[in-house]
Amino acid sequence: MDDLDLRRLADIPDPFSGAAGKAPRPHGERPTAPSPARARVRELRVMAVAVALLSQAVWLTLVERRSDMAASSPWALLLGIGIPLVAAALALTAAAGPGSIGLGEPMSRLAALVALSVAVFVVGTTLFGAPQDSEAGLFWGHALRCMAVTAVLAAAPLALGVWSFRHAFAAAATWRSALLGVASGALAAATMSLACSNGGALHVLVGHGAMMLAGGAVGAALGRATRA
Repeated sequence: MDDLDLRRLADIPDPFSGAAGKAPRPHGERPTAPSPARARVRELRVMAVAVALLSQAVWLTLVERRSDMAASSPWALLLGIGIPLVAAALALTAAAGPGSIGLGEPMSRLAALVALSVAVFVVGTTLFGAPQDSEAGLFWGHALRCMAVTAVLAAAPLALGVWSFRHAFAAAATWRSALLGVASGALAAATMSLACSNGGALHVLVGHGAMMLAGGAVGAALGRATRA
C-alpha cells in the first residue's frame, strides 16, 4: 500500500471559496427612513379624522340627503346620528388606545370592544328606531341599495384610518385594524341617517349597519399595513 501523501489534500477544491468575499445578507432589513415625531403623527391622525368627516359632508351636500329633513323629528334625527357615532367613537378609541403598557389593549379585550361597538348600534337602533313600514317585497331592494351607498361612504374613512395608523400597532394589529373598519362603517351609518329617509329599525340595522361588520372584516384583512 502506498504511503499517504497529505500534501495532495491541497488539490481538493473548496466549494465555498467563491462566497468568501461576500458579506452576509442582514436579517430583518428595514427601511432606514426616520419615523415622524409624535406631534406629527397626532397631526396626521387629526387630519385623517377631519378629511373622513369632510367626505361625509361632501356626499350629503353634492350627492344625496333625505328630502323629509324639515318634517322629521329632531329627536329622531339626533338618535339616528348619535347612536352610530357613539359606536364609532368607542371603536376608534379602542383601536388607538395605548393600553396599560403602551402596546394597546389585550387581544381578548379588543375582541370584546368590537362586539360592544356593534352591540351599541344594534341595541340603540332596536330600542329607538321607528317601526318598519316598508313592504316585504321592497325591503331587500332598498336595503341592498343602502348597503352599497354605505360601503362607498365607509371606504374613504377606512383608507384614511389605515394610512394614518400604518406600522403603528406593535401588538394585536388585526383586531385594532378591525376596530378601524367598524368605526368607519359606523360613521357611514350615521351619514346614512341624513341621506336615507327610511328610519325603520330593521332597515337601519341591515341597510346601514351591516357595513360595520363588513368594514371590520376588511380592516382585519388590512392588518398587515398597520402592523409595526
